[in-house]
Amino acid sequence: METDRLDILGDALAHPSRARMLNALMDGRAFTNKELASFAGITPQTATAHLDRLQYAGLITRLKSGRHSYARIASPEVASALETLSTLTANPLASRTPPELRRARSCYNHLAGRIAINITEALTSKDLIREENGHFAPQPSPLWAELGVTLPAAPPKAPFGKCCLDWSERKFHIAGPMGTALLTHALEKRWLARPAREARFLEITPRGRRAYGTLLGLTPEHFQ
Repeated sequence: METDRLDILGDALAHPSRARMLNALMDGRAFTNKELASFAGITPQTATAHLDRLQYAGLITRLKSGRHSYARIASPEVASALETLSTLTANPLASRTPPELRRARSCYNHLAGRIAINITEALTSKDLIREENGHFAPQPSPLWAELGVTLPAAPPKAPFGKCCLDWSERKFHIAGPMGTALLTHALEKRWLARPAREARFLEITPRGRRAYGTLLGLTPEHFQ
């Protein structure tokens, strides 16, 4: 009898080392076996065995580039499911999360953490977005161009701005194409930066503090 797919997923997720590697991959980038072994605190050989289990479960894909093999989250849908599962953990787990990760991190291809919540609330207060049926509908404004977002000319088939429940803050932040555009623009403008050797951490730069202050009215308290 074919094994239930939920059993396969449950087995893949039921190991701390695999969970740590998945957490690192939620950055949205691809990492080598050696890098993921370092994140998980295990040997590269052990990491390879764990990655085999994750690939069999359909949670990651792997690709070869030169002498190295890289792993990454299989799809945005997988990333969204993993982030949603994270919200089911007990609150004490979130309280033990490093403050830097709670402050600002990447959630696959969009911004998450306290700063993402503050940006979402600022956009809402300025009536730039409205929550409608589980997604964020953007309202016309020239401010979008300064935030790096090009609004769709026609209603898109899928929501342009998705409501993603932040696992550490337990509030919605913006995902979907709108969230991707906001994060991509912030990284290109160096409003946000990735610390060396860290997977999901993001730092808010002085340039970013000024930009978000000018455009959205965020204050120093919003960046703590």
